[in-house]
Amino acid sequence: MNNETDLKIINGQPMMSSREIAAVTGKEHKHVVRDIKSMLEQLGIYCPEMDDNDFKGFLIINKEYRGRNVIDEIWLNEDLSMTLITGYDANRRLALIKQWQAMKVELEHPRIAAPAPQAIAASDHILSVARVVAEATASATMKAVMEIAGSLVFTTQTLPTPPAETIIKQMPELPEPEFSPVIDLMWAFGISDAACRRLASYSNLPTKLTNGERGHLLVYRESFAEAVFMLIEESTPPTGKRKRWQHPEFGGFTLKVTEANKSAVEAK
Repeated sequence: MNNETDLKIINGQPMMSSREIAAVTGKEHKHVVRDIKSMLEQLGIYCPEMDDNDFKGFLIINKEYRGRNVIDEIWLNEDLSMTLITGYDANRRLALIKQWQAMKVELEHPRIAAPAPQAIAASDHILSVARVVAEATASATMKAVMEIAGSLVFTTQTLPTPPAETIIKQMPELPEPEFSPVIDLMWAFGISDAACRRLASYSNLPTKLTNGERGHLLVYRESFAEAVFMLIEESTPPTGKRKRWQHPEFGGFTLKVTEANKSAVEAK
């Protein structure tokens, strides 16, 4: 979920991006990313070769840049954000604290879009005409009643108005996009960002970038799904203290059960 304060909810926790932190504190984004990496390394919860998608309060989003896999941005929960700014000056600390407060208020009380102003139903001229028609109709009705009262009253059986047929049009489901960003594939199929990229390269899947060399990596979704199911089928599930699946060629990887991979995992 995203909103005007660049809020994302991951594993039930509100998160703030490194780009938002840079904008609020007035620091360059690359310097914020450097500070975050240094903090995570000091806390012992980050290493460049990590391939474990267990949630530890942060999420690293990578992208392809000139043939290299680089960090695009990092999302932090509130605890890690507050830890980060302990090394910043007072003004930057205060700015980020206020931004977090605004994010939490917006989360608790989401903004409701104001309804669009209703179009004016009729002009004064149309209303005048409507009044004239109403008066004429009332006069004609009264005359008819008086005529019926002075003569025999014939009752007629009124046929019941057939109920209006209710037509329910089922909105067609939107098809999945042919090419999906890695972050969508990561959450859909339960493997880490790094494992998604390795699998795309290992299986030689069709890929492209959103905006040339600076864009995000997109992978052909149908081919990726087939590759994931094949990977699960050919891999050995974790046993005992081991938490990673093991493939004879692809190597080790972590896997979370999702709706997309549930049947393949249960088949093992």
